[in-house]
Amino acid sequence: MAQLEGHQADILAITAHPDDVELHIAGTVMKAIGQGHRVAICDLTAGERGSRGSRELRAKETAAANSILGIEEGFRWNLGIPDGNIALSQENILSVVRTIRHFRPQVILFPWEKDRHPDHEAAHRIVHHAYFDAGLVAVASQHEGIPQTPHRPARMFMFDHSWEGTPDIVVDVSPFIERKLDALAAYGSQFSIPGRTTEDPSYGPQTFISGNDFMEYYLARMRRLGFQIGVQYGEGFVSWGGPVKVDDLLATV
Repeated sequence: MAQLEGHQADILAITAHPDDVELHIAGTVMKAIGQGHRVAICDLTAGERGSRGSRELRAKETAAANSILGIEEGFRWNLGIPDGNIALSQENILSVVRTIRHFRPQVILFPWEKDRHPDHEAAHRIVHHAYFDAGLVAVASQHEGIPQTPHRPARMFMFDHSWEGTPDIVVDVSPFIERKLDALAAYGSQFSIPGRTTEDPSYGPQTFISGNDFMEYYLARMRRLGFQIGVQYGEGFVSWGGPVKVDDLLATV
């Protein structure tokens, strides 16, 4: 079986932990899928060092969230890198290279370079290196024993976690806010969403993100981004790698 040369996915989102996509860019992912684009997700870790939940529980929560997001079977990978220790190693970079070459996306979505959580900053650095290496003939990789051919996506866009950059792109996700909350509620061990989640003492101690106020803070942030483009809710991105090429200014309207 030869390496597939076409685009398996139009967009590949690469994040540090399960639930990062759901929290930060779920609306964008669902909107893209609704527009007919194929979206893949790569979680670098299983989030096993989190204060709440377990590796097994978070895997079940991710499967439930995938159904809500509309992710195709086989289009969400977990690379199993140790949580809390995402090293900038050749092994980890090559794992992401394999992922990029397998899905062959046109666009990558990945974390902004600065954040309070070291894993998010580490994920940014690994994706940066893997993006470059994935396009090099001299970097060999295989998937399931099959040699892969080079592929470098056309664009990469960064999204915020705790610390915010200044977005140059804001996606209107207003029609998807209820489904986004449903996807977040799938991670009941991590988040508290009134009317959607029920607290279970077995999940572990309360954390900032599991508190009742966290989702209100986050929705306020989405409202602020939406306000900037005249809509109810938005998700922001920063273009990586220089200006975005535009052939027709009216195409941006």
